[in-house]
Amino acid sequence: MLEESEIRARFVDFEARFGRGGVIDLYFAPGRVNLIGDHTDYNGGFMLPVAVEQGTYMMIRRSELAPARLYSENFDVDARLMPSDVTRTGDWADYVRGVFLYGREPCGEIPPFDAFYYGDLPMGAGFASSASIEVVTALGFESLGCAMTADEVVKVSLRAENDFVEIPCGVMDQYTVTHARRDYAMLVNCEKMEHRNVPFKLMDEVLVVGFTGVRRSPADQAFRTRRLECEEALDLLSKKLGPRTYLSHITVNDFERARYSLPETLERRAEHVIFENVRVEEAARCLELGDPETLGHLMNRSHQSLRDLFEVSSQELDALQEISLSQQGVWGSRMTGAGIGGCVISLVKKDALERYLRKVPGLYWQSTHYDVDQYVISPGQGARKLLEVA
Repeated sequence: MLEESEIRARFVDFEARFGRGGVIDLYFAPGRVNLIGDHTDYNGGFMLPVAVEQGTYMMIRRSELAPARLYSENFDVDARLMPSDVTRTGDWADYVRGVFLYGREPCGEIPPFDAFYYGDLPMGAGFASSASIEVVTALGFESLGCAMTADEVVKVSLRAENDFVEIPCGVMDQYTVTHARRDYAMLVNCEKMEHRNVPFKLMDEVLVVGFTGVRRSPADQAFRTRRLECEEALDLLSKKLGPRTYLSHITVNDFERARYSLPETLERRAEHVIFENVRVEEAARCLELGDPETLGHLMNRSHQSLRDLFEVSSQELDALQEISLSQQGVWGSRMTGAGIGGCVISLVKKDALERYLRKVPGLYWQSTHYDVDQYVISPGQGARKLLEVA
């Protein structure tokens, strides 16, 4: 998180932009990374994410007249939100507009407001920056008389992304950002929308996230295609095995009996989802037992599956994963998130961390001619109100 002095200085910036008067409330929503379990969420399976310490801050104050005035320091862009005409414009504020639109369902009319967004979360790097904006907005509407439950925050934020911005993601990002607990990973059952907190008992290891320098926008079409392929695979397997609601409902044994009834591409997609779902539960046990070696093995297998079966890796992701694995003290490494661009997460021994952070950037540059941004993370706390200033 940012230093308190940096946070308080933004209140001066808020008043310089929007004028003085009234109580300003401050909310925070973290980003997230996934230890294992990618592309399982919209297939009704399990995932094992953690929140990170970095995130999105929103200062919000009720105003008297429409439109709502919005500003993002990260993008250095102003925006407006007209309550009588909530339409998509293609800018960062669409995430806010979507939350405003669907927030009316649990809350009724939402009054005009001024909102100032800033933070230390990389944009488009696979840290769930859009979900962070959505969740902090939904939570912040409490200051406008619209206090949503945690489940409503997740639902409204997900609808903003799926139905308003029209990105067909699963629920992992919004759910994690809302519900995460410090020092715990979350074993999330995406079908039932429930989770179990898993203590992070790896005392001698740290998590390092490396951003490849390739942002995720090319992943959107690939994401849509993979989702359709999973639906088609489910339909064909259900005809062979009997009705199933999700690919995750199909056991490994049943899949092995029926896999040859699928076209080759759909077979690969289904194999990833079904086996990844098993890996997630095994990985949760590794965290509880403090077993970094087996967890690292599962992470490596997951990357191979995402690369070869689900085909959402990239040259840069593969290069960073391979370079990470070649370093001393690294138990495992995998791409994390939707893929194509974004990040690699590695499980590194603490006594090897300094050398890892020093060696990897040069090797990655030699391989790709991209710089890598590295973040040492620990499981952080979910979205919350921080303070208010009169």
